[in-house]
Amino acid sequence: MLSMETHILTRRMVRTVTLTMLFSCVFANVSAQQMTVSNNLLYDAWLTPNLRVGLRLSPHWSSGLTGGFRPWPVSDDTSRKWRHLLISPDLRYWVDSVNVHHFFGVNLIYSHFNVAEVKFPFGMYKSVRDERHQGDLGALGFFYGYSWPLGRYWNIEAMIGAALGYARYNRYECGHCGMKLGTEKKLFAMPQAALNIVR
Repeated sequence: MLSMETHILTRRMVRTVTLTMLFSCVFANVSAQQMTVSNNLLYDAWLTPNLRVGLRLSPHWSSGLTGGFRPWPVSDDTSRKWRHLLISPDLRYWVDSVNVHHFFGVNLIYSHFNVAEVKFPFGMYKSVRDERHQGDLGALGFFYGYSWPLGRYWNIEAMIGAALGYARYNRYECGHCGMKLGTEKKLFAMPQAALNIVR
């Protein structure tokens, strides 16, 4: 049987997918040159399904909405956890024209997370190696990217940047127990990276 937390995360994911589909339907009559759909392969490598819908606003500007959701492991008895929901709208400035070569951007990031016994690269977020953290974060990010055409309808984008944000979360003794240690609020910085396949 699924836990209450899993039901809540599932409802949030359904809302995200619904909003993305509505966003897509509103612009269904927009040509392929004005609307893109992409997937971050780096995010896939962390076993997080994700999708970005982008829209051309002018010859040099575009906007987009990224959603990602990792619901597993679904069992609360598992000690190691890395469940999260991510929503991130962005705005990009393209030096040449939209979807061609260099771009700079800004994005907002919201995530609801439940993380325990995860070793992040470069020694980041060491406290989640021995505790479970569950809460929300919001951040403002900045990034630079480059887009290469792979053909008439496909591109590949590489992007790198950083985000500054604020997180509020509850700390628990371990991944599968309910012993609460307290609540924390933190300012944080995190890297951003993407390798997107774009249609």
